[in-house]
Amino acid sequence: MCLKRSFLILFISLSFHFLMNAQQKELVLKEVSVMESSQQIKLTWKFEDIDSVTIYKCVNQCNDGNYYYRVAKVKMDSSNLEWIDRDAQSTAIHYYSIGWTYSGKSDPLCNMVLNTNVSEDGCHNSVLLSWNPYINMIDSLDCYKIFYRTNTDSSFIFLDSIHGEHYSGYFFAPSLKLQYPIRFLENNTKYEFFIQAVNKTKTNSSFSNIAKFETDFENTKPVLIEILCVSVIENAYIQIDINTDTFINPFQKLYLYRDESAKPVDSKDFLLFNKIDSLDYNIENKYFFKDENVTPNSKLYYYLAVANNQCKSNDSSNIQTNILLYGDRTEKYLDSIQFKQDGFPEMEHDSYELFRVVNHIGFFITDGLHRNTTTFIDVTPFIDDGDVVKYQIKSEQGCYSNSLIVAHDPIIEFPNAFYPQSNNVENQTFYPIIRFPSDSHYLFIIYNQWGQELFRSTLPPVYGDYLNMQGRWNGKFQGKDCPPGMYAFNISYRYNDGTKKYSNSGTFMLMR
Repeated sequence: MCLKRSFLILFISLSFHFLMNAQQKELVLKEVSVMESSQQIKLTWKFEDIDSVTIYKCVNQCNDGNYYYRVAKVKMDSSNLEWIDRDAQSTAIHYYSIGWTYSGKSDPLCNMVLNTNVSEDGCHNSVLLSWNPYINMIDSLDCYKIFYRTNTDSSFIFLDSIHGEHYSGYFFAPSLKLQYPIRFLENNTKYEFFIQAVNKTKTNSSFSNIAKFETDFENTKPVLIEILCVSVIENAYIQIDINTDTFINPFQKLYLYRDESAKPVDSKDFLLFNKIDSLDYNIENKYFFKDENVTPNSKLYYYLAVANNQCKSNDSSNIQTNILLYGDRTEKYLDSIQFKQDGFPEMEHDSYELFRVVNHIGFFITDGLHRNTTTFIDVTPFIDDGDVVKYQIKSEQGCYSNSLIVAHDPIIEFPNAFYPQSNNVENQTFYPIIRFPSDSHYLFIIYNQWGQELFRSTLPPVYGDYLNMQGRWNGKFQGKDCPPGMYAFNISYRYNDGTKKYSNSGTFMLMR
């Protein structure tokens, strides 16, 4: 009786010891991966001092351990730590777990199923990769690496890597998909892709199936984009005129970029472009941008246009600036001005015209100017320019600069005598020495000492043209010489800009 009781106690003790040792052992499924050569699913696990492992699999609803069923039992030794599921298709998601009699099931792993679909933007040379997440990775998931090759490549080429979230346990979302769009593939080309999941310690990874995709034909012809004009409008804003190719639908949007590098006006290095506006494609292929956030009378602004095409790489325009006109009065009746414009490609052969702007009307001054002009252009203001003179440059493409405003001091002087028989032509007539009057408000009258009107002019004299009798009294009345003596005058006019009114009167001597 005692012997039987001792044997029973020993058996229970050994069984309990064996069970405790068994429970201390933990089977870990290291990897579920698709082999490149055969495209079959292979399982790999850690070695433990046990004789065999049982493999469980789930194909459909797999977010609970009760849905797994046993598919194989593998005898183990240090050289046999893997199993290939020859019945599984690599294009279906299979969840695997391993265990043995006393260990229970390990956390599941799954194969990644990669699919290739036509890109959501509808482009024929774009593909959308999608795959299910890799769960329960040892040391947590770090990233997914993307590889590809074409029918002309002998081996796969690394394309990109993206961050991956780590999912653990039995409870996860089987419907969750990761996506990666690839654009601008080559036309009419066969591609193959696969995904590699990598853990954070870079000690473990898993490979998806190889997914194939064949591109069709997409029009990849470059779009010609040309900035024709960058014109300053009323010194308030800049208008950018752009032309593009005339073939249908070369892009979806045209973006306008402006340099924001705040560099010196004469430097074109280190351009830093920021997007400031966009316009949708139009069939006229003409685009007009309006940039109001500028000070065009003091700075060069560099502009670039980019055509955004979802189905091909973007095309860019030339780079061009506004025309910057600057300068000031250097002498009493001399204005010195200069202008700048820049662009890529170089604009060395462009020519420009200089205009004087009076009452919104441009009067031609000179042409044949080039943007590499380094010397100042000296201009003598006309007598009828007004006390505020405006200048403007026009390029041969019809682009306008800012209006340069040069202020002049109004002046009016009268000689105290004149002598019609003088040998000096300047002294033969009496006239006011005047600058910047308005023709429409001008009145000059000469009286004798009894108040009789002898001469009247509603036009100012032409400065420098002494043979032109406009606005000049020659000392005659009704064709006869007036006697020598004192005479009086009265003058009134407005400055040519219309802002100021001037009037004066006085006396002078006619000498014989």
